[in-house]
Amino acid sequence: MPAGRSAAAARRVTRAAARWRAGRAGVLIVAIDGHGASGKSTIAAAAAEATGAALVHTDDFFLPGGGPGRGLDQYYDWRRLRAQALEPLRARRGASFRRFDWDRGRGLGGLVTVDPAGLVLVEGVFSASPQLADLVDRTVFVDTPERERLRRLRGRIAPEEWDDDWLIAEQAYFGLTRPPASFDLTVPGSGPAGAAEPRSGSIEAQLHGSSGQPG
Repeated sequence: MPAGRSAAAARRVTRAAARWRAGRAGVLIVAIDGHGASGKSTIAAAAAEATGAALVHTDDFFLPGGGPGRGLDQYYDWRRLRAQALEPLRARRGASFRRFDWDRGRGLGGLVTVDPAGLVLVEGVFSASPQLADLVDRTVFVDTPERERLRRLRGRIAPEEWDDDWLIAEQAYFGLTRPPASFDLTVPGSGPAGAAEPRSGSIEAQLHGSSGQPG
C-alpha cells in the first residue's frame, strides 16, 4: 500500500466500492479518472490489491498522433476498450487484448489478460467518458493541484516532447465533458509536492513523449 495521501485515497475508493456493491447483483465497474499525473495509477493499483478487483488502464488503448482541436475521444481507441476489456469483464468473462506499444510509440505490443472479478476498476484519463458511460457504474475523480501535476510532468518530459494539444484536449474534457462535480467521489492525488514518483510510460505521465514502464 502506498503511503500518505495515496493510501488514504485508496482506502476511500475501497470503502466506496464496498458501499456501491452492497445489495447489488452483477459486476460493478468503477472509473478512476483525473488529469495527467494526478496519481490515478497509484491509487487504482492499491485499491485493486486491497479488493481483488480487475484492473484496466485506458493507456493500453492509446492512439498516437495529435493536432489542434483534437478531442480526447480521438486519443483513445475506446471502441476496442469497450469490446475487448469492459464488455467481457461486465459479463464476468476474462478479457484479453494487446496494449499500445509505448517503447516504439506506435502500434500494439504485448498481450494483456485480465481475470474476471465482481469489481472492475478502469483507470486513466477518459475512463469516465460518455463513450464508456453505459458500462461504467460509478466514477472517481483524483484531484491534484495543477501546479503539482505540471511539476511532475515537467520533470519527466523533455521540452521537445511536450504536447500542448494534449493539455488543451484534457482541459476541455474536464472543463466541459466531465467536470469534477459530475463524479460520484473525489479523492486527493498521490504524494505531497516535492515527493518523488516512479517514471511512467503512460499518457498521463508522459503526454505520449518518452517511453518507459507504466506506472
